[in-house]
Amino acid sequence: MQWLGIRSCAATAEATAIPANNAAPNTPARRRAIRSGLIAIAIPPSPSASPPGSCPEMGIRTSPPCPCVNFSGRGGGLCRNRPSYPKVSRSCGQSPAPSPRRGLAHPPPNPYGGRNRKPTIPMPSASRYHAARRVLSHFYHIRMRAKLRNIALPSGGGKITEISLRDGFITLSGQASQPFRLVSDRASASLFPRQDGQFQAVLEGARYLTIADAAQDGETVTFLLGRRRDHVLAALRCATVLAAFPLQHHRDLRAYFLRGDSEAGDRLERSLLPILAPAGGIPVPRGATGLPPAPRPAPPVPQDRPAVVILPVYNAADLVRECLDHLGRNTTCPHRVLIIDDASPDPVIRPLLEAWVAAHPQAELLRNPENLGFVGTVNRGLAHAAGHDVVLLNSDAMVPPGWLERLLRALHENDEIASVTPLSNDAEIFAAPVECRPRILAPGEAEAADRMAARLDGTVAWAEAPTGVGFCMAMRREWLERLPQLDTIFGRGYGEEVDWCRRTAALGARHVGTGTLFVEHRSGSSFGDEKPARVQANNRIISARYPGYDLMVQQFRDRDPLAGPRLAVGLALLAGRRDRPDRGFPVWLAHRWGGGAELWLNGRIAEDIAQENGALVLRDASEERDAPEGAVLAELHSAEGITRVLLEGEDMARLLAQIPVPLAIGYSCLAGARDPLGFMRRLDETLTLRARDGDSLTFLFHDYLPLCPSYTLMGANRQYCGLPGPEACQKCYAALPVTSGRRPARIAEWRAEWLRLARRAREIIVFSADSRRHVETVWPELADKISLAPHEAGHLPPPVAPGGSPALTVGVLGAIGYNKGAAILRDLAARTGKSFRLVLIGKIDPAYAHPGMTIHGPYQRDEIAELARRYALDCWFLPSIWPETFSYTVHECLATGLPVLGFDLGAQGDSLRQAPNGIVLPLGTPLTPELFAQSLGRDPLAAVAAGKSAARPAPHDN
Repeated sequence: MQWLGIRSCAATAEATAIPANNAAPNTPARRRAIRSGLIAIAIPPSPSASPPGSCPEMGIRTSPPCPCVNFSGRGGGLCRNRPSYPKVSRSCGQSPAPSPRRGLAHPPPNPYGGRNRKPTIPMPSASRYHAARRVLSHFYHIRMRAKLRNIALPSGGGKITEISLRDGFITLSGQASQPFRLVSDRASASLFPRQDGQFQAVLEGARYLTIADAAQDGETVTFLLGRRRDHVLAALRCATVLAAFPLQHHRDLRAYFLRGDSEAGDRLERSLLPILAPAGGIPVPRGATGLPPAPRPAPPVPQDRPAVVILPVYNAADLVRECLDHLGRNTTCPHRVLIIDDASPDPVIRPLLEAWVAAHPQAELLRNPENLGFVGTVNRGLAHAAGHDVVLLNSDAMVPPGWLERLLRALHENDEIASVTPLSNDAEIFAAPVECRPRILAPGEAEAADRMAARLDGTVAWAEAPTGVGFCMAMRREWLERLPQLDTIFGRGYGEEVDWCRRTAALGARHVGTGTLFVEHRSGSSFGDEKPARVQANNRIISARYPGYDLMVQQFRDRDPLAGPRLAVGLALLAGRRDRPDRGFPVWLAHRWGGGAELWLNGRIAEDIAQENGALVLRDASEERDAPEGAVLAELHSAEGITRVLLEGEDMARLLAQIPVPLAIGYSCLAGARDPLGFMRRLDETLTLRARDGDSLTFLFHDYLPLCPSYTLMGANRQYCGLPGPEACQKCYAALPVTSGRRPARIAEWRAEWLRLARRAREIIVFSADSRRHVETVWPELADKISLAPHEAGHLPPPVAPGGSPALTVGVLGAIGYNKGAAILRDLAARTGKSFRLVLIGKIDPAYAHPGMTIHGPYQRDEIAELARRYALDCWFLPSIWPETFSYTVHECLATGLPVLGFDLGAQGDSLRQAPNGIVLPLGTPLTPELFAQSLGRDPLAAVAAGKSAARPAPHDN
């Protein structure tokens, strides 16, 4: 079963889920439990053998990304902070990113994901006040502080030493003799104690906590978390914050409660509640790359205890020769090499090994009289090397210069450390650039990766792990004395190091991965096609011996404590191979909202992976919970997948400064950033610090943020401003909501700072002639830098015949918020009837939904033509009231051949004027069924029955 549910960010807890099968009747009580978030929804497993994110070599089964649609109709799935609703698994690819909170901008669920179903929604004012009450309730509970101590676990299984409640999270610590389950008012988790019986967990919640035995019918204990005194103090904390709130946010309060402005509601909610987690429920890993502000001398390696490198060999002469060459050239500290030939039938192996040993006096050669397999061969080597630290090294591992010093330095950091494993291109949870995704390295990549690894601070770039990986694993002498042999049940290999690590962990040992070393691994050469079957069989043994091991590995992957070093080393690796040296390595600055800009960026990243080996995307992360000022969400994209990590801005700047190849930085969009100018200033300082020839900066105008904090050019009156001039712009600028982002006092300062940055750009790219006019209006001095390069729409639907039904049916495509014309659609929906139908293929802000509108819900782009035929559309309507910089939607609608109506502004107006089936309407045109009938050449009298009043855009629509 693949589970979709709420997963704790703790290192010792993972979500449980209740199967949605016939044994669980769909009762009102169960539906209420689902809505409250106490029950997670299970979906059938996908037919693929290895879902994205899984690691079959380590026996890991992971949850796929949630295909559900959340309460607001936005795609993205489950979040720790909101309920889940199983709906049709479609996504238009152009929706805004899902909100990680449920609140003001998104009133209670509107279940109109089904086709041809008209929604029933509460009155707008009622839903607004209901949402406000819910947000204030959550605001109150996350300010609760409480502590409870010495609580006995059910069935005498131990005790909880302390429970601490703060900021909406419950922290538990104590001792237990068996697994148990936790359920709070917001999340649930299964908790497995460590080998010493200790546990610590973090679970979201604030009201109550239920503790139960892991057994199905075990004892259960439930208790409230806050006492009367705690509630009084929480109320005082809330009052302190809320006292000044109306003065600080009066514009947004009026806009939300009087006009139902969902964007104002979103800003209000953002001011009150933290962003807790991204869609999918798993927090973005936080960490540090390990790059020090200044070079630090590495501590010395003990010279009085030389390590023994054990190298089992079986055939593969070419790889063995290369492995020995790297080992001989790159190992300089005191050591011994013990080569064991496991009865290789290849006649080349014996003279090859003898010649190498003869040339290296610190080496010794042993031969097995018969094939013992990997485990038996290693055990012979361990017995021969008794009393020494040992490094297990595969014959397909290529070690870099200084490798042994760095590995042993980490091993001797602490007496409790029993094993150390480096990063590699193929080392399961220690793989880079993406964990558990092997990568075949091109020439130069391994060297570039290790040069970066060698710069990292070993006191930062390490993490405790549930196991080591035996391709290159250092083992401490003291722990080998306690467990001197690997278990021979694992036969020729795979899984034996996991067993040794778990057995030593039971004795108190720790196993770590270090980011200060990168070793190339050409995996599986010794076992060839046997590997999948061997992995599967040995994983069954591990699962039977250590039932909690899979969970430990999954929790390690969710936290990814090596994400910072993994990203730094992976970035150097990808940049180390330059297929096109005339271009720099791509670095994109982007927002986190999805939509058309993200759709374009995803396509561009795919090109970068094919042409430039990968790409780095940097996003503002200031609103992440407890994120430091200037935090950056870094995403490293490669053919193997994506590595994400939340980094401090200074750490990211140091990393970019260390990349030895030119960088091609592209500004895509920073709308929604808390301090976009500060973000760009730090980038400018980094480029100045690098001072490298070939670095370039390109501005792309996916919206108008560099011209105005209102990136859609919608003024304080919620209408398109038209860039009227300095005085009028300043008056509007001063009236913009205070929560719309950090900015200077005057718009002239805003534009001047962006202009300084734009002057540094090699090129400014716009995607429509209308956008070019807007940019030249504000920055006429940069006209020579501006290039017009419309996007390639791609994946366009085929032509569709008009519906031909007696009722005129108008289709609308996409995710519709206020700027996209939601208020217009709501008023137009009020005029629908037997002669006039309005169909939205997509989603709408719930504040503007209307029963007269048929809402299909999310869709795939290749479904557009089929859906147009299904709903018998006669034409399309684009209600957007801001000057879009480019519109994929208008090109998709035009490609169907149906008439397309829209307002004459922005890129959408440019496209409609140029298309034979485009019909432009002046902005502000009263919209009636008769107007649509006349525009299509139909009898307007047939539409009169649909209604008499017009729908028009207005700044105060409610």
